[in-house]
Amino acid sequence: MSIIKQSGESRLPVLMLFVTGTAPRSQRARTNIAKMLEQLNCTDIQPYEIDLLEQPEQGIKHSVFATPSLLKVSPTGGVSVLYGDLSEEDRLRRFLSDLDPDQ
Repeated sequence: MSIIKQSGESRLPVLMLFVTGTAPRSQRARTNIAKMLEQLNCTDIQPYEIDLLEQPEQGIKHSVFATPSLLKVSPTGGVSVLYGDLSEEDRLRRFLSDLDPDQ
């Protein structure tokens, strides 16, 4: 099943969070993305979580070379990536700005 096809009718990007198990930075990334989605009133949006310990081929498929990473695929197929534990709030907010219903 293709992640991008699932968003076929949606005008919102698809989010994919690449993690490595329960590593501390991966746990912080999970917490930080959840917190930011709540701040943006996007609690109905959940990133697809891909654990590279369980699915290492997904890192190759999506050209992800470090974890944690947040990949954003636009409805038109454009791809953006944000590396790190997502603790820089301003940077994460800008990255997710197209999800904000108030814009």
